[in-house]
Amino acid sequence: MKNLNMFCPIGGTGYGITSLNIFKKLYTLNHNISLFPIGNNISYNAEHEKEILQRCLQNNQTFDADAPCLKIWHQNDLASRIGRGRYFVFPFFELDKLTQLEVHHLNSTDELFVTSEWGKRILIDNGVTKHITVAPLGVDMDIFQSPLKIKIENPNYIFMHIGKWERRKSHDFLIQAFNLAFDVNDNVELWLMPYNPFLNQQQEAHWISLAQNCKLASKIKIFNRVDTQYQLAEFIYHTDCGVFLSRAEGWNNEIIETMALNKPIIATNYSAHTEYCTKDNSYLVDITETEPAFDDKWFKGEGNWAKLDKDQLDQTIFHMRSVYSNNIKTNPNGLETAKKYNWTNTAQIISSQIFKTDYHANTKKKRRRK
Repeated sequence: MKNLNMFCPIGGTGYGITSLNIFKKLYTLNHNISLFPIGNNISYNAEHEKEILQRCLQNNQTFDADAPCLKIWHQNDLASRIGRGRYFVFPFFELDKLTQLEVHHLNSTDELFVTSEWGKRILIDNGVTKHITVAPLGVDMDIFQSPLKIKIENPNYIFMHIGKWERRKSHDFLIQAFNLAFDVNDNVELWLMPYNPFLNQQQEAHWISLAQNCKLASKIKIFNRVDTQYQLAEFIYHTDCGVFLSRAEGWNNEIIETMALNKPIIATNYSAHTEYCTKDNSYLVDITETEPAFDDKWFKGEGNWAKLDKDQLDQTIFHMRSVYSNNIKTNPNGLETAKKYNWTNTAQIISSQIFKTDYHANTKKKRRRK
């Protein structure tokens, strides 16, 4: 059994859900994990997860200071770590440019993991010199599968989007496309699950008004967040097509989770989800230009993201009309893609890199980047 210190959020946010899944699979690979959660809120999907979380939280009282540390966290906040073993970091980032602060923090580690070849290229282009391993994220096929229940048929074709209210997720563009693609006589709906805990009341009201004040407002439904991944899977199950027009992504768990439920996907052909979104499993919206990333909250123009213009609007409208008119509700190629991207694979890549045979916790020798 190999000792490992994990320093990450657990549950709730995208970082937390990803960390929980990686943690569970590393645990099943017979690692003795001392868990140091980031933040005060820990959430999980089922009681068996609670049991192993409690066990590994207890371990942190007697953690091995020489064991490697895996931190799953933002690239601008990597100074703190657990112990004195080798320091591995797994950040998720969306833009093509990194700040000097971010590069400095990334280069303070021993090794890095990224979700995609796109992400690896961004790090190298921005001057990150540490060894970088691509470890694509996964989907839990035990959760994201069609439930053993009768689906209540809806006469309407239901488009859906999961992702918190923010400009990067492009709710503004999605609502515009939906309004232009259809009219009041079309049997369509748009379901949104956009809860963003970081918005104040005024900011949230701005986004809600985009949906409530548009031509097809009566066809748009806004849902609250759900507590577990099982509930999220059920939400997806009752829809027909996922639409993810993000300007930039660090991975996008929800796309591959939607694929796992055999649903068609409309997505931008840009950033990290190009690792698994292809013309064979998705209706791609091609991107021809980027623009400064600015939303007056998280992004202040330091880097670039996809520019969504008239051409992308036309592509989106075409795809939405096409899947609706042809009643396309399955995605066999997407389902096969989801089966390839599982959390066990992610954990095995991470584990094999951390515990290479030439590794010793106290070594000062650094590996050369390949």
